[in-house]
Amino acid sequence: MSNERITDANKLVSRYALWAAGGGLIPVPTLDIAAIVAVQIKMVSDLSKLYGVPFSQDRAKTVVSALIGGVLPGALAGGSLAVLGTVIKLIPIVGTAVGMAVSSGFAYALTQAVGKVFVLHYETGGSLLNFEPEKVRSHFEKEFKGAQAAPETPVAA
Repeated sequence: MSNERITDANKLVSRYALWAAGGGLIPVPTLDIAAIVAVQIKMVSDLSKLYGVPFSQDRAKTVVSALIGGVLPGALAGGSLAVLGTVIKLIPIVGTAVGMAVSSGFAYALTQAVGKVFVLHYETGGSLLNFEPEKVRSHFEKEFKGAQAAPETPVAA
């Protein structure tokens, strides 16, 4: 494990988490989600380059969707408004403002968690082809909850 590479990976993850948070501020429902997903896929692409891992946009979309899809039911069951941030934006004026703030924080935490899981996977010699979302589900959920509680925590490897 290269400390310099981990530092560079942490910087990438933090930068893209902030970009994703910005995507959550887009007031148009569904356009915000498209922007956040695009940021996450670009982050995985850049992490893949950093680690010299072949990148496939289709595979990255599949893996990221599977990771995030696993968190949503738990967030909904917990009564999290963050999941409903995009829907809340449909309510004129107040709903738009609240939805933007909620979506932004949720996008930040999700992107941090996606990034941390990929850094760990790549640090242990993994690739996009052998990435199994179910095997990292509990780690992803832990990273997601941690990112919601304490933004910008460094990736531990």
